[in-house]
Amino acid sequence: MRALLIVNPAAGKRTAADGDLDRATQLLRDAGFDLERVETTEDTTSADLARRATRESYDACIVAGGDGTVAPAAAALIGSKTVLGILPFGSVMNIAHGLGLTLEPVEAARRITRQRVHAIDAGEVNGEVFFEIVGVGLDAEMFGAARHAERGSWRDAFDRLRRWATHGTHAVRVIVDGETHRHRAMQVLVFNGPYYGWSIPLAPAARMDDGKLDVVVFPRLGRLALIRALVMLWRRRRLPVAPVRYTGSEIRVEADQPLSVHVDGRIVGALPVTVRCRHAALRVFL
Repeated sequence: MRALLIVNPAAGKRTAADGDLDRATQLLRDAGFDLERVETTEDTTSADLARRATRESYDACIVAGGDGTVAPAAAALIGSKTVLGILPFGSVMNIAHGLGLTLEPVEAARRITRQRVHAIDAGEVNGEVFFEIVGVGLDAEMFGAARHAERGSWRDAFDRLRRWATHGTHAVRVIVDGETHRHRAMQVLVFNGPYYGWSIPLAPAARMDDGKLDVVVFPRLGRLALIRALVMLWRRRRLPVAPVRYTGSEIRVEADQPLSVHVDGRIVGALPVTVRCRHAALRVFL
């Protein structure tokens, strides 16, 4: 099997040890994978390299990195015959975790050698493909502030922080496959997989291959109560207030105010927004 191995040299090592990449690479080669190794740079993203893999008809594109490396490559492979393989070398790895993959890179390579291929879903909103989450409201302001700070746009960052600090609950309409649900909430989340943030299992029933998206709404929770609930989930504690959950293939979120919307931490606009599931859009080694 001819495969392009994309490596992010700056990836974290949450579950990896020194030498794991070399061991994983050798396992793949011993199993008959014809590997070409390439690295991401400031000018060459994992998406650029994955598009090359499809153009040059590679059988597989194996990505060694975290969610920020895996997700763009995966999006570039959608609709192609090239199969995605994941070697987990990131700090969070929600995509691999959500797919039920091992988070040990050498064991992940061993499982890739079995060449068991499965088609998984992707989400799409405003032309953006995602594999984790769409967030509306409170957390979008925080992600927006972080992105502005990264670019050195401090005035915009502080403006986003001010909006986060003063963000209240809003009347929202969540339309799931044509059925309208009304809530007053500070946050609406739409999941393709089960995990949020630092592997918080906020949508534990979500599957990445069922043709559905999962919606989580915390109605009438204030900022501190919402943050407390997320911390309790992260610590695997029971929530004091259960969120409202819906499942559907097309989710539209509306409000009377243009609340901010993010896709896996990237601001993509404001409400109203329609989120769709692209069923079986990507082939992956599982």
